[in-house]
Amino acid sequence: MHSMAIDRRTFLIGGATAALGPKLGLAQPACARDRYVAACREPSGTYAAVAYSEGCGLGHRVALPGRGHDLVQRPGTSECVVFARRPGTFAIAFHVDGSAPPVEFRTRTDRHFHGHGAFSPDGHLLYTSENDFDAARGVIGVRDSTADYRQIGEFASGGLEPHDICLLSDGRTLVVANGGIETHPSSDRENLNIADMDPSLAYIDIETGDVLEVHRLPPSLHKLSIRHLALTLDDMAFLGCQYEGPASEHPALVGFHRRGESLRLIDAPDHAYRAMQNYVGSISADAAGEFIAATSPRGGRALIIDATSRRIVSQIPLADVCGVAPRHVGASFLLASGSGDIGGWSRAASPAPLATTHEDVAWDNHMIRLG
Repeated sequence: MHSMAIDRRTFLIGGATAALGPKLGLAQPACARDRYVAACREPSGTYAAVAYSEGCGLGHRVALPGRGHDLVQRPGTSECVVFARRPGTFAIAFHVDGSAPPVEFRTRTDRHFHGHGAFSPDGHLLYTSENDFDAARGVIGVRDSTADYRQIGEFASGGLEPHDICLLSDGRTLVVANGGIETHPSSDRENLNIADMDPSLAYIDIETGDVLEVHRLPPSLHKLSIRHLALTLDDMAFLGCQYEGPASEHPALVGFHRRGESLRLIDAPDHAYRAMQNYVGSISADAAGEFIAATSPRGGRALIIDATSRRIVSQIPLADVCGVAPRHVGASFLLASGSGDIGGWSRAASPAPLATTHEDVAWDNHMIRLG
């Protein structure tokens, strides 16, 4: 999320934690039915990863040494890993039920995280998107979850600035959103190569580290950074992008790709992408893979897209919205904002968004539903 509200470095959050349930309008009689976890900023100004349940609100908290970004759940366990926001170097593994002490691990001194990761199907290995900043190349770190996430290897990401990564259903092919932007921690978050950005979508064999395929947009769209991914059940990858070109231009910000096919963008009425202000902060597929939600904190809205027809079916207004995760009930999403609001969308309630409620934290870029 680009700002965590207007400016999350100075954002002060007011209001008490609100009870959920009827206010959210989601008909959840028990808080354990859907559980989520996200990074956030607390009223004190500190950072944390926080569990959340529909109907019961905030749950277990884990303190973070800095601002967090995305999270990933270790298969078959209650353990999650939260990653530092770029160019942070920390990650913390923790159990959402607080059943074990958290474990912090770090990148090598010449690397930093890009905020995302993916587990092997058995949960033994964790793959992390990282920046080899002195060599200006993207790498995927490999870590052993059974040894306090000790790094045991790495391989090339197939491009520059790997951001989001997902494992396909074969359990062996990693799809990587290479943003194509050169950065260096000595320049904080400054983009160093806008004139010759090179975004790409790469597929990598995690057993060999071989780059299997690399796909790019047309040269005229080389400033469209591919950053976030959502997979449907049949391995269609949907892409959320951020445009680094002139603010007066408004290219498509959501695309899709399947191996063996060409990389394509989703057409939409000009006003839909214009309202997103050239920025998609997060993207998610619903539980059945029928719909895609793409959020823009800059634009204060979420686009809901039919995954089959690739048509926009709804636009949900929610100030500083970024975090999005599927709910277990049919075609529906939970949405979280930097202002502490929780809202959502359901096909059953479309076109109106679900009612919002408020928590006493500023939700960060990403939210995941726990399996």
